Amino acid sequence: MENTKCITNKFKSAGGRNAFTLMEMLVVISIISVLLGLLYGALERAQKFSRRALTYTEIKNIETAFQQYFAHYQQWPSNNLAQMKLTSDIDSRFDSGFVIDLKMARMLQGVSVDNTTEMDEINPARIPFLEFARYSRSSSNPMPINPFKSLSDNANDTSRAYKVLFDMDGDRQILVPGDDQDASANNIQPTNIIASVVVWTMIPATRTSDASGSQQTMTDVILGSWDSFSAK
Repeated sequence: MENTKCITNKFKSAGGRNAFTLMEMLVVISIISVLLGLLYGALERAQKFSRRALTYTEIKNIETAFQQYFAHYQQWPSNNLAQMKLTSDIDSRFDSGFVIDLKMARMLQGVSVDNTTEMDEINPARIPFLEFARYSRSSSNPMPINPFKSLSDNANDTSRAYKVLFDMDGDRQILVPGDDQDASANNIQPTNIIASVVVWTMIPATRTSDASGSQQTMTDVILGSWDSFSAK
């Protein structure tokens, strides 16, 4: 009988504990927080990687489209009608291009615009060389943008737009912008790329850590058609 009472008391003692202690609850919450942090970081990196891959694909498609344009018309589209012109002038070489805005995008898509004369100058055959999936939300000057959301709706903000430069003098050398330059301005580093056309845009850089392990501020960098995908 005494042994039976001891066993019964043990079961009562074991079964009487039906809740977490405060310390156990804090440990569980801490573990869940760490796991959620790791999951969020992985999802953020995966999203950025997919957007970067899509941006690079679009850049190469635009490059190919302009090469097809040249093959058909035997000349590059003039930047005379572009609202935002780009130029590169050094050592008697002159290459020109533009930021692809709504008007230029529509003409290169072969879509009719109000001024037929302008369409006849850029794309008289109405050939759809380019198709763009996203445009900025600016009401005054929408333009094709890359998958990374535009920083603002300012009409002059071209940080997520696509820029293009053409080899106008036939030497197959184009000066391309560097990462320490403002791509929205005409600041072009004297770096020659062997190409007939180059396309680029701005994307967020990969976040890095300093020697102490602290996360560095993430800034924009240039992703160009002359880059390899792994370069950024």
